[in-house]
Amino acid sequence: MIGRVLREPLLIFLLFGGALFAFFHWVSDEGYDGNERPEEIVVTEGRLQALVLSFEKVWQRPPTQIELDNLVEGFIREEVLYREALALGLDRDDPIVRRRMKQKIEFLSEDLVGLEEPEDATLQAYLTANQETYRQPSRYSFRQVYLNANERGQSAAADAIEILTLLKAQDADVDSIGDSNMIPRRFDLATENEIQRVMGQQFLRSLQEISVHSWQGPIASGYGLHLVYIDEKIDGEVPGLDQVREAVFRDWSSDKRKETNEAFYQALRKRYKVTVEDANKEISAHKLSMTKETN
Repeated sequence: MIGRVLREPLLIFLLFGGALFAFFHWVSDEGYDGNERPEEIVVTEGRLQALVLSFEKVWQRPPTQIELDNLVEGFIREEVLYREALALGLDRDDPIVRRRMKQKIEFLSEDLVGLEEPEDATLQAYLTANQETYRQPSRYSFRQVYLNANERGQSAAADAIEILTLLKAQDADVDSIGDSNMIPRRFDLATENEIQRVMGQQFLRSLQEISVHSWQGPIASGYGLHLVYIDEKIDGEVPGLDQVREAVFRDWSSDKRKETNEAFYQALRKRYKVTVEDANKEISAHKLSMTKETN
């Protein structure tokens, strides 16, 4: 039980982080006794103005309230991680202080995820939970007879039914039936993406719904109408772990790093008192000043 707990990367990180911060406060002039008030972060009106101006410079418009909230939260995140990086002395060897410190302390939390290779059971659980990401595409072998709806006009639908009846009664050569077009008359084990790229999404959706081993249609595409005979359909399957182990490990590691990094940040942020000044007031004042300048 203890061994399994100690193999959990997030727990190891928290223990490591706790010991690191305890050591820092022990060697500092004013030790942390657990009763100190958290440091205060004040998002001033000047800071809000700078965030708004920076946004406008990129997007050529003022931010919405949701966008401004995201900008403020981004600044708070940067300030929290920046201060913690300063406390750990991560600024001593880097000239681009603020951003690099933020990155370093994030890298510190991310690297701890790689302390141990995940077991197969862990990767298999991840593959099962995200199987659509790794599912192989379905493949189709089919023939199609094309009818130009623009040239045939109102008779196109009736012509399609007539030809469909003929094909069902006698399987004819598709090369000698229908109208000429640049699109292939035969597709051999083409993936859904390949079919969509040539025939369009509308055609693919109809193809996915019709039965195999019989002439079906007419189904529409951006070109016109089509009569289709599916010779073979191979449904996409989720590969085994051994087939996609490298991709699953890469994606699992990425998600685990993000999860650990976010947990690390949330734990640090609790140590801070955050004050955000009236954002609505700032936005309104800025819009008013812009209106006056325009007039």
